[in-house]
Amino acid sequence: MIRLFRVFVPVGALALLFSEILLITSCFLAVTFAMLQVDPAVFLLDDRGILRIAVVLGSILFGLFFEDLYEHIYVKSRVLLLQQLSLVMGIALVIQGIISYIDDGFRLPLMVMVPASGVLIVALYGWRVVYSALVLRVVGAHRILFVGASPLIREMARHIAAHPEIGMCVAGYVDDGGPHADGERNVLGPLRALPEVAAAVKPDRIVVGFADRRRQMPIPALLRLRYAGLAIEEAASAYEQLCGRVLLSELRPAQVVLSGAFRPRSEGKVFQTSLNWLAALILTVVSAPVLLAAVALLKLSSHGPALQRKVCLGLRGQTFPMFTLRTDPRGGAQSFVRRWRLDALPQLWNVLRGEMAFVGPRAERPEFAAALSAAIPFYRQRYRVKPGLTGWAQINTPPDDPEDTLRRLEYDFYYLKNASRGLDTYILVHTVKRILLGEAAR
Repeated sequence: MIRLFRVFVPVGALALLFSEILLITSCFLAVTFAMLQVDPAVFLLDDRGILRIAVVLGSILFGLFFEDLYEHIYVKSRVLLLQQLSLVMGIALVIQGIISYIDDGFRLPLMVMVPASGVLIVALYGWRVVYSALVLRVVGAHRILFVGASPLIREMARHIAAHPEIGMCVAGYVDDGGPHADGERNVLGPLRALPEVAAAVKPDRIVVGFADRRRQMPIPALLRLRYAGLAIEEAASAYEQLCGRVLLSELRPAQVVLSGAFRPRSEGKVFQTSLNWLAALILTVVSAPVLLAAVALLKLSSHGPALQRKVCLGLRGQTFPMFTLRTDPRGGAQSFVRRWRLDALPQLWNVLRGEMAFVGPRAERPEFAAALSAAIPFYRQRYRVKPGLTGWAQINTPPDDPEDTLRRLEYDFYYLKNASRGLDTYILVHTVKRILLGEAAR
């Protein structure tokens, strides 16, 4: 896995992305040279042909991203893949139609766009099938050797098994406990045999985690393997990279108090605050007709005020009124407002007032926060930043699921530890994707 924007991205997905950029560009260039009656070089260089193809490339990649085709890179249904690719090309054709109304001279000629789209659907379909069946097997998965048998190790193994697209596999376990009766683990040997097991299975990485913290780690063997060039990680750190969460059960007070990892970053704070305010101002003006229409829809379909105020805790634990539209998942109009996240539009006013940001932990009500602070260690750490309209926890967990409180907090701590402009951009893009796909109110 490669770290981009403070998020670990599977190598297989990145390789597929770059290969499809080349494939899409090659298809359009080939059709351009085959179909145009004029000199293709003149069209590409003097008539903005390269820029036109670049716009089409961007629209196709946009469609592939919104169809989750870079998250699910293994082909499980060829019929579904063909449907998704057809929809992607439909999105690209629609964008070309919109461009023709704005600047017809910037649209790719139909005699190139139409045949190239047909060729590309076939090419992408064939490449996806080949990549899923052969290329990933040839490249091989990132092999992990687990040392120990902690519950954290078990959860990591289950996550790897459930998500083959991340390009990892479990090479086996080294532990003194012996194989389990349920056959869940493939124990390759005891701790004293760690060097021999590592030499036999040739793992790419060793992850160490013991259920009993008092057990002595095989430090001499691990040091020899580290000096030999093997990457060795502690289970909690590896889990954070793999799952995008900071496991609170493994977090120690010294890591929060003494480490700078969870401190809010002061650099660029003024710029970020100004950018949040400006973006909120623009969106408030642009979305005003939509907000008025949503208010009218709620007033006509049900009784009661359309606007609600909820007292929540923000930066440094200070209370503020968070504005939302009244919604009820069971109501027709209110369900529509909630599905498309129109109920969050009044929160732009909270951003303008400086009480919220676009990205941050979810705002909680004081009565819930008091109970959570008493039950969950380090809960108040999330008050070091402003709550957000969206966040890392919001895009990784179902909304309004009371059973996921601890999981959401673990995602919040990952954001606190890795906050950056790149991660904020990643979160905003995925939020827009969820809204457009109607997933924001599942």
